[in-house]
Amino acid sequence: MAGNDVAELLARHDIWRGRQTRPPESVAAPCPSGWSTLDELLGGGWPGEGLVELYAGRAPNGPWRRPFDRLDTTPLSSQRDWFQASLGHGLTALLMPWLRQRTRAGSVALINPPAVPCAERWQREGVTLDELLVIQPRNLRELGWATEEVLQSGACALVIAWLPPLGFALRRRLKLAAETGRSCLATPYPFGRDMAVGGGTHAPSSPAWVQLSVQRQTEGADRALSVQRLKPFHPRQVRLELDGDPADTTPVRDTAGPPLALVDTR
Repeated sequence: MAGNDVAELLARHDIWRGRQTRPPESVAAPCPSGWSTLDELLGGGWPGEGLVELYAGRAPNGPWRRPFDRLDTTPLSSQRDWFQASLGHGLTALLMPWLRQRTRAGSVALINPPAVPCAERWQREGVTLDELLVIQPRNLRELGWATEEVLQSGACALVIAWLPPLGFALRRRLKLAAETGRSCLATPYPFGRDMAVGGGTHAPSSPAWVQLSVQRQTEGADRALSVQRLKPFHPRQVRLELDGDPADTTPVRDTAGPPLALVDTR
């Protein structure tokens, strides 16, 4: 192989080079996670653009075990158990420093959240509520459309969307939309306990540069999260100590009721 051929091969986005933790084409500065050990695991912090997949909890039994190749008009209300299954496993605590920093610098969108955030609590955590956009689509097709449109618009530096299991093509489409809008899409999935410990062999095929398995740990009065990077694979799990009151997640309100006045729902 000629030297130029090797360089071109290594420049491909689907080639992983050992302990490389950031995509070679990334130009956006990473956002500090709030934990030095997690920043090290992420290669400097949360990526400034692209796709991040978070796996926590356990998916409920049902037809959504298989990935979607297309999104139809299935009402989101019929699968609320799926979206709620990732709650209560420390994801809110993990993402709170990221939310706090991004809302201070610009807008953040929450698309199809399983429960409406408690405005008073998030405000105490330092989240700028005026920059928080909550979007509640009615069905799967609207969910995919809203997510792609917000990403491509570039209006939000961070978008957190609760999605069904998607096939590779749909994940790649959303990743490209995020890169077009110079934003980052984070998608929580309730598959955490199904991941193989130490190897992540059950992590689904995805164009995401970051896949994290998140597990809540409670030992007496101590609260912590155990986080492992599944893609690119990292052999070490990091422990993140959580401060604050003993509640595992931010208090939430049921999405069936009206949104809080302090949360923008344009």
